[in-house]
Amino acid sequence: MARMLFLQNHDYEFLGPMYISAAVKQAGHDCRLSIGAKLKEFAPTIESYRPDLVAFSVMSGSHWWAMEMAQQVKKAYGIRSLFGGPHPTFYEKFAEEEAVDIAVRGQGEEAVVDILDRIAAGQDLDGIANVCFKRNGQLISHPLRNLREDLDTLPFADRNLYPTLGSRADQSVRSVIASRGCPYSCSFCQEDTLRRLYLGKGKPVRFRHIESVVAECKELRDKYGAKTILFYDDTFGVNRKWLYEFLSVYKKEVGLPFICEARADVVAADPEYAPRLAAGGCCTACFGIESGNEDIRNRVLNKRLSDEEIYLAAERLHAAGIKFRTFNMMGLPDETLDDCFLTLKMNIRVKADYPFCSVYNPYPGTVLADYSRKKGYLDPNFDFMSLPRSRLVSSPLNMPDIRRMQNLQKFFQTGVFCPSTLPLIKWLIRLPPNPLFTLWFGFVFFLVYVRNENRSFWQTLRFALNNAKHILKK
Repeated sequence: MARMLFLQNHDYEFLGPMYISAAVKQAGHDCRLSIGAKLKEFAPTIESYRPDLVAFSVMSGSHWWAMEMAQQVKKAYGIRSLFGGPHPTFYEKFAEEEAVDIAVRGQGEEAVVDILDRIAAGQDLDGIANVCFKRNGQLISHPLRNLREDLDTLPFADRNLYPTLGSRADQSVRSVIASRGCPYSCSFCQEDTLRRLYLGKGKPVRFRHIESVVAECKELRDKYGAKTILFYDDTFGVNRKWLYEFLSVYKKEVGLPFICEARADVVAADPEYAPRLAAGGCCTACFGIESGNEDIRNRVLNKRLSDEEIYLAAERLHAAGIKFRTFNMMGLPDETLDDCFLTLKMNIRVKADYPFCSVYNPYPGTVLADYSRKKGYLDPNFDFMSLPRSRLVSSPLNMPDIRRMQNLQKFFQTGVFCPSTLPLIKWLIRLPPNPLFTLWFGFVFFLVYVRNENRSFWQTLRFALNNAKHILKK
């Protein structure tokens, strides 16, 4: 048996580590997770558990803290590190970093089990698909394995991986994935890149059986006290036949309100979609607007989504009594400041209940990152290791008015909820970016987040304060 310890600096329950942990334990190994910020907070667990590997699941931006911690653990205890998640998957050069001993690219359940099998047997890692590692300073990289076709052969996510989180965060909202993969090709999204990486290696979009998803939701309700289910699928129920059958069973057997991600064109295409979501228990639907400029949205972002579809989707969701969250970005390639205000005004027009806005950051492997380089918005020598720690703070792009766009993102939600503040916002964004703008954004974002997911105010406030330092750190 081999032992693996996930280290994490956010008080949040992530599905990736939970799926890895479930697969590892099913294979006869052991896995634990510890939350902290500094080595001294992890030391008692490391010293008592004595893991064979410390593991990190990292997105672009969160890799900074993880690398620093991996180096400290290696220096203090001589324990090797394993990295997985989006950043190692889409930026293969990440595996060359000194802090990274082993990197897993793509979907990692089977690869991590193979790694621990080899460690337990005292063998090397040669030949393990999805795995990169260094030997004598040379990077050894293996191709991706085929996608697992039957998702129901995977165990449920290991909800016991976060034993101490209940006292640190509101766990009344629990996450579930009913499908994997996305059929759309948005240029800014790494899901499109993932589909290209797995080309010829299986169906990109796969669904779990309805009975399996319902059983997991019932377990979350009955065993873990869930009051709301958050479906983390890229586009929930893109297969409407599956969705409509699922909603009927879910309503009868689970009966909890749920939050899901949709697409405006899917909602607009079928007049039954929104009413059926509502009847099944949907309290909030989320969809991307991204840009209020239709040309930017379709030519640059490849959303294939018209203004009319967005307005119709909003109308149908409002009519069905479903609140909705919109995703938007400021500082997109080819975008002007006027385009950014079009995005804000579109959110006002559709009466978005929970508008969300980030600063565009070019993620490795995406079509839009390549476009940004070709257009000269991104330095030709830009290193994806230097991405900001958060897409809620700053942009690495060099474009006219990029700093004003960055400032406007801080006041985006304010402008949507209080359109009368737009003249003031237009004046404020002329000022240099500063911490006060970021603090104001954090305050409004927190209020919207609490309302969006119906979470406990005080528990979520504690969560927000604990995690703000990771976002604001340069």
